[in-house]
Amino acid sequence: MLPHGLPIAQLQTVRLDLLRECNSNEAQRLLEACQRDGFFYLDIRNVDVDFTGVLDRMYELCREIYSLPLDDKLLYDVDKLSSLKLNGYKPLGRNFGGLPGKKDGFETYTIPKDGVMGLDCQDAFLRPPVVDRFMDALQDFARFISIATTSTLNSLSTSLELPQEENFMTYHRPSAASPDIIRLLKYHAQPLEERGVLHTPHTDLGSLTFLFTRQPGLQILAPDSDQWTWVEPKEGCAIVNLGDGMSLLTNGFLRSCLHRVGPLPDEAMPTRYSFAYLVRAEDQTPMTGLKCPLFPPLDPGKKVFTSGEWLKQKFQAVRLNTRKENEDWILTGNRDDLPA
Repeated sequence: MLPHGLPIAQLQTVRLDLLRECNSNEAQRLLEACQRDGFFYLDIRNVDVDFTGVLDRMYELCREIYSLPLDDKLLYDVDKLSSLKLNGYKPLGRNFGGLPGKKDGFETYTIPKDGVMGLDCQDAFLRPPVVDRFMDALQDFARFISIATTSTLNSLSTSLELPQEENFMTYHRPSAASPDIIRLLKYHAQPLEERGVLHTPHTDLGSLTFLFTRQPGLQILAPDSDQWTWVEPKEGCAIVNLGDGMSLLTNGFLRSCLHRVGPLPDEAMPTRYSFAYLVRAEDQTPMTGLKCPLFPPLDPGKKVFTSGEWLKQKFQAVRLNTRKENEDWILTGNRDDLPA
C-alpha cells in the first residue's frame, strides 16, 4: 500500500473476461481510459486460465537472472547481441537517468518473443542456461499476453469502427515475427542522500505494455495533467499502458502517457523487481493514422517512421552515449513542460 496522503492515479479497471465476451460497457470503459489516461488496470481474474503460477515463476526468474555474476550477464550484452535491443542484458548506469552522473539506477534483461515462441527460426537465440529452466513459464506468459493483446486491440478497433483491413491486430499478428519482448527489471537500492528519478520520464515506444509489480514506485503524468501521480499495485491486475505506437497509429486520438520509477517521498529507493511484456507493431508498419474519421489529420510536415525505424530512434535517445540534447521530445512523446 502507498503511504496516506500521496496523490494516487485514479485509473479505470477493465476486466479481461468481459472484453473477451465483447461486453459493450467494458469496451467503452477501455476506450475512455485509452483516450483520457493512456493507462489502465487490466483485471486478469475470472478468465479460464490460471495465471498465478506463471507470475510466481516469472518473479523467480527475475531473481535468478540478477543473482548471476556480472561477468556472466555481460556475456549477453544487449547492445552487442541485437541492434534493436531485443535480446540480452543492460547493466546498471548505461541509460540516461536521474542519479549522479546522469545515469540510471536499474538493470534490465530482455528476452525476445520470437525466440521464446520459435518464430522466424529465432528459437536458438543466445541466452544463459537459467532462461531455459524457465522456458515453459516464458511461453505460458507470452501466450497469455497474446490473449490479452488480441482482446484489447480487437475491442479498440471495434469501438473506433476501423475497417477490417486496418484492425489494430493486422499489425500485431500473434504468429508473425515482431519486435515484442519480455523485459525483466531490477531497480537498485539507493541511499536517501542519492535519491533521484531512476528511470527518466518517458513514453514507451511500442503499442501496449503489460507491467507486473508488487512494489510501489511507478508514477504517471497523464496527458493534459501537470501533476505526477502514483500507481498503486493492484492484486489480480496487470498495469497496462499505451505506447507511442498506438498514439502514432491514431494521430494522437489515443494517448501514450509519461511515466517514471522513483523512491517514495522521504524514503530511500529499495531494491525493486518487476517484469513487463512490450507489444510492438511489426517492423514495416507505417507509424501514421489509420482510416478513421475520429482521428486528427496528420501534420503534413511530420516525418512518418516505420515501427522498426521508431524503435531505433527511441533507443538512441535513451542511451547516454548516443542521446542528443535536442531529442528529448523522442523520450517524452513531444511533451516539453514536465513538472518536477
